[in-house]
Amino acid sequence: MNRERFLVFGAGSWGSALAIQLFNAGNEVFLTSFDKKNLSKINTEKENKKYLPGVSLPKGISIGSLCEKEIERATSILVCVKSTGFKDVLTLLGTKASEKKILWATKGFDPSSGSFLSAVAEQTLGKNIQAGVVSGPTFAEELATGKPAALTLATRKILDPVGLATSMSGKSLRVYTSKDMLGVQFGGGFKNIIAIAAGISDSLGLGANARSALITRGLIEMKLLGVSYGAEEKTFFGLSGLGDIVLSSTDNQSRNRALGKLIGSGKTLNESIDQLGSTPEGANAIKALVRSGAVSKKHPIAYSVYSVLFEGLSPLEAAKRLMDRPIKDEH
Repeated sequence: MNRERFLVFGAGSWGSALAIQLFNAGNEVFLTSFDKKNLSKINTEKENKKYLPGVSLPKGISIGSLCEKEIERATSILVCVKSTGFKDVLTLLGTKASEKKILWATKGFDPSSGSFLSAVAEQTLGKNIQAGVVSGPTFAEELATGKPAALTLATRKILDPVGLATSMSGKSLRVYTSKDMLGVQFGGGFKNIIAIAAGISDSLGLGANARSALITRGLIEMKLLGVSYGAEEKTFFGLSGLGDIVLSSTDNQSRNRALGKLIGSGKTLNESIDQLGSTPEGANAIKALVRSGAVSKKHPIAYSVYSVLFEGLSPLEAAKRLMDRPIKDEH
């Protein structure tokens, strides 16, 4: 069986959960991050009490500060940080990382340009890197505790994607492969925006019918925008599209849905972020997409989220405007 030596950068809940999964699947794993203080605590306590409390990390996972030795030892590097820190991580990893398989489980877009993270990776490490994105409907705690899940590994550059996906898979995780890096990246980033809309709707008490309509029409916006970038339509009906948008929009473990619920209850964006402890990716994503010109008023649900978060539009008025739009053919 294929086995890898993974360097996982990012010791939040998601990075820690993936490190546990990769180790349990039989791989060597080194977990690191910017936060040296928390790394030291995780290493001592074998638990990430800050981001993944109550879940023990296997003793065989190596934990520590990033160093050249660990970059050289790794066969694959998996980046699990927020989109706002993605480029900083690649810059820190440096040229030695360009010789490795570079994967990321970050779901979002470059905050300054709205670009795909694959473009940022190529600009930082070179166009010939073996790059791949990991995405799909998964919550960190469930993955870490061994509940069944499925992910997609999308790549056009990795030489043996099935072998890599096999090494990542285990008793409780199936990793499928795809060549549509653009589609998988776009779905993973855009679904967070729709999850915010669903949270707002539920907080307003608009009901299950409204939530279902938002998810369905949000999926259409995702598909139309993604295809315009060159993604494959079928991708948006897979794990990183339909699967992830349903999960994030309907379950209260979703931080983006939680943001929407706080906004719908009358809190400002800053008040909501303070309560959640950090900015959910959906807020970063919609800001980047609108300011880059990718999302406009032609995309009513996504643009409504932007208007509520950043332009002071009330959630109730946003709902009213969506319902008052001219009638048209569904497809």
